[in-house]
Amino acid sequence: MKRAIYLIVLTAGIFSAFFPCASECAVREKIRAGHKQDYQSIREDTFKNIFRAYLFQHINKKRSDIIVSKFKVSGNRPVPSGRISVQIVKKNQQKLTGYVRLTALVKVNNVTKNRVRLSGWADIFDYVVCARRNIKRGDIVAKDNIYFARKNISRLPKNILSNANGIIGLRLKNNIKAETCLKDWMLEKNPAVEKGDMVTIIAESDFIKISAPGVVLAKGYLGEIVRVQNSMSKKNVYAKVINDSTVMVDF
Repeated sequence: MKRAIYLIVLTAGIFSAFFPCASECAVREKIRAGHKQDYQSIREDTFKNIFRAYLFQHINKKRSDIIVSKFKVSGNRPVPSGRISVQIVKKNQQKLTGYVRLTALVKVNNVTKNRVRLSGWADIFDYVVCARRNIKRGDIVAKDNIYFARKNISRLPKNILSNANGIIGLRLKNNIKAETCLKDWMLEKNPAVEKGDMVTIIAESDFIKISAPGVVLAKGYLGEIVRVQNSMSKKNVYAKVINDSTVMVDF
């Protein structure tokens, strides 16, 4: 009996000598298996499509009107497995033409896992107003001396005019050459009266109407108040411009 007990103890000792961490190793293996996780990546061309889609949506142009070049992706690291979604954010003053920089928030199961920087050059094409022929300073803009041309507005100043509404009847502040794209600062309202113009000054009420000749002392537009000198009394008065030959004072 003693011999049998001895053999059992000896066998246990040999087992522990050769496999000292059998149970501990099994636990460690389970821990490692528990921390193992698959990862996934987003292709660069996928980010480019997202970049272009954002421009289409926020610039409100046709796909043929936007060309993206020199596109770059920075910080595109693998993210854990799960359902991926991408949210584009931009700074409040960030422009969406020319060189554009955006940030893509990569989310897995609605939790942000990475911030990817996207950049590229966006060429935006649109129709702008151009001069059909040479136009002199002081000339009035008419339909027959302008036309629309499709231009890359990303490489043009921001104040380029893309709509003819409201510019017909305005006058040029300086000479411009044919094929020039019109800018808002080139135009001004056409004054109804200019400094030195002779006008009729009218003052009237329900019972009386008085008129006198006068001289305009500063240019003015329809409905504006200008300073006028009464040619008879030589007094200066302020009058509202009614048309190119009449002003009215309060009576």
